[in-house]
Amino acid sequence: MVSLRASTQAWREVLRTSSALMHAFEAAGDFGDLSPREYDVLRALAEGPHTGCRLGALAEETYLPQPSMSRLVERLERRGLVQRGPSATDGRAVMVTLTGEGQALQREIGRRHVRSIHRVMSADLSEAELRVLRSLLARVRAAGPRREG
Repeated sequence: MVSLRASTQAWREVLRTSSALMHAFEAAGDFGDLSPREYDVLRALAEGPHTGCRLGALAEETYLPQPSMSRLVERLERRGLVQRGPSATDGRAVMVTLTGEGQALQREIGRRHVRSIHRVMSADLSEAELRVLRSLLARVRAAGPRREG
C-alpha cells in the first residue's frame, strides 16, 4: 500500500516541476506575446481536423471550462488568429478554426517551444527514462478523476 506521504510528495514534485518549467518557457519568450493558454488553443487546433474543432471539445482538450474557453477564443478571434462559425453537420455547434495568420504563428511558436522542451527534457534523462516518465504520468492521468462539464 502506498503511503499518504509518498503520494503527496510525488504530487508536489509534479506540480513544482510543471510550474518551474512553464515559468522558464515563458521567461525564455517561447510564447511570444501569447499566454501559454492561448498558445495551447492554437496548438490544439493545429493538431485537430482541418475542419476545426467544436468549442466544447476544444475546452476539454485544453482543460479549460467552457466559459473561459469562449472568452479566450473571442480574444484570439479579435487578433485574427482564429475564426468561429457554425458546424456543417450541427447548426447548434460552434466550430473554431485557425486562420492563415493563426497557423503561421502556431508553427513559429511551436518550433521554438518544442526546442525548449527538448533541451529541458533531454538534459538529464535518457530516451528510455523519458518513455517511462511518459508512461507513468499517462497512468496517473488515466486513473485520476474524470473531468465534468
